[in-house]
Amino acid sequence: MSKELPDDVATFPMSVVKELTMLTARQIRYYEEQGLVEPIRNDGNRRVYSLNDINRLKEIKALIDKGINIAGIKAMLSE
Repeated sequence: MSKELPDDVATFPMSVVKELTMLTARQIRYYEEQGLVEPIRNDGNRRVYSLNDINRLKEIKALIDKGINIAGIKAMLSE
């Protein structure tokens, strides 16, 4: 049995995601509002993120840093 965490299992709280992505909580929530990332909610109604979510947020940040707007990012990520 592998002890690796599957990439799609939501495990990480917002505080960890902020550190790993170097994004603010507001940016992360905005990307969620835009439909670019969809964290799950735990029993306490707090957002919980998977490794896939974290990787997507890093990808979004890289695209933003290149000057691509949200509409462009949506188009690129939907392909």
